[in-house]
Amino acid sequence: MKFKDMNLREQTLVALTKMGYESPTDVQEKVIPLIIKGGNVVARSKTGTGKTAAFGVGIIERLASNTTEKALVLAPTRELVLQVSDELKKIAANYPIKVVAVYGGYSINPQISALRKGVNILVATPGRLLDHTERRTVNLSQFNIVVLDEADRMLDMGFKDEMDRVMAQIPANRTVLLLSATVDEAIMSAASRYMGKPEIVEIGEKETPKMIKEEFIEATKAEKFSKLKIILKQHKNDKAIVFTSTKMFANRLADRLLQNGFKADRLHGDMSQAARENVLKKFHKDLIHILVATDVAARGLHIEDVGLIVNYDQAKDSDTHLHRVGRTGRMGAEGKAITFAERQETKEERFRDDHPDFAWMKGGPQPPKRRRSHRK
Repeated sequence: MKFKDMNLREQTLVALTKMGYESPTDVQEKVIPLIIKGGNVVARSKTGTGKTAAFGVGIIERLASNTTEKALVLAPTRELVLQVSDELKKIAANYPIKVVAVYGGYSINPQISALRKGVNILVATPGRLLDHTERRTVNLSQFNIVVLDEADRMLDMGFKDEMDRVMAQIPANRTVLLLSATVDEAIMSAASRYMGKPEIVEIGEKETPKMIKEEFIEATKAEKFSKLKIILKQHKNDKAIVFTSTKMFANRLADRLLQNGFKADRLHGDMSQAARENVLKKFHKDLIHILVATDVAARGLHIEDVGLIVNYDQAKDSDTHLHRVGRTGRMGAEGKAITFAERQETKEERFRDDHPDFAWMKGGPQPPKRRRSHRK
C-alpha cells in the first residue's frame, strides 16, 4: 500500500512526499484509518516504526475535516515533545494548523505568548501542561482528541497522577489514542480509565528487530574502557550511542573518551534543556559522533542514522534493553548493538602489573583516590 491509496487529502500527501514518506509502515497502515474514523486506539509497536506519523497524519486529517476542534499530545520528555512537534509541523505544513510545544526546563513566557496566538495541536509534558492549566493559559475543555505517546514510559516515570489530572479536564466526549512499546496490565488499566472499549493494534513481536545484529562481550570492569575504544575505532564511520546506568558515570565516560581523541558528549537528565538541545544538534550535524547517555535517551529520540549502540552498563530490565537497542536499525536500516556482560576479575588479573589500577607505576595517570568508609 502507498499513502496515496489511503484516501488522504492532497495537502497531506504532498507533505508526506516532501518528508520522503511513500509507503506506510504496518502501524501507520492500521492506525491512521482508525483515528480518522474517530475510534479510541491502543497501539503497541516497537520504537522506530513510525508511531508519530501514525497519529500525526490521523489527527491532522481530523482537524482538516473539522471533526476535531483541538488535539493534545502528551509525552514524557522534553526531547520527545520537541521531536513530535517538529514532525507534526512538517505533516501540517500545507494547512493553517498551529502546533505549539510546552515543556519544563525552559522559560514559560515564550510558551504563553505562543499559546495566546492560538493553537490547534498542543504537544506537552505532563508537569508543564498542568502549570499552564493552573495559570489558565490552557483550557483543556477545548481539546477533544488526546494522544498519550510513550504511555508506558510516562507510567514508568511516575506520571500517573499527572495523567489522571489532565484527563479529568478533557471533555467526556473525546477520542483517546494510547501509543506504547509495551502493553501490560498497567497500560490496559490506564486505557480502561481514559476510554471505552478501544481498538487494540499490536505490531510485531517483543524482540530485537532482525535488522539489528546484537553481540555480547564478556569483560571485567577494568577491561571495559579499552574494549570500548577498540569497538568505537572499528565503527569510526558510525554514529554511536553508549549507554551508562548513572548520570555521574555518563559525565566521566564522555570526558574520558574526549581525552582519548573521540568526538563525544553526554546526554542525561541533570543537564539544562538548552544544553541537551545543543548536544543533540551537534550529534545530528556530525559535530560529535558518540553520545554517552543514560536511559533518558533510550525512548523517544528520533535519530535516524545511529549505526551502533553500546550498552556499557547493562539495562535494568528487558524492556529498557529493547528501547536502547531500538535506537539503531530504525525504519528498516541495518544497525549493531553490543552489550558488555560484566564478569568479576580473578585474583591473578587484579594484581597483574598491566592492570589499569597499576598503570601509574609505569608513568601512567594516578589511580583515583578511594573514599574512606565512615561506617562504624
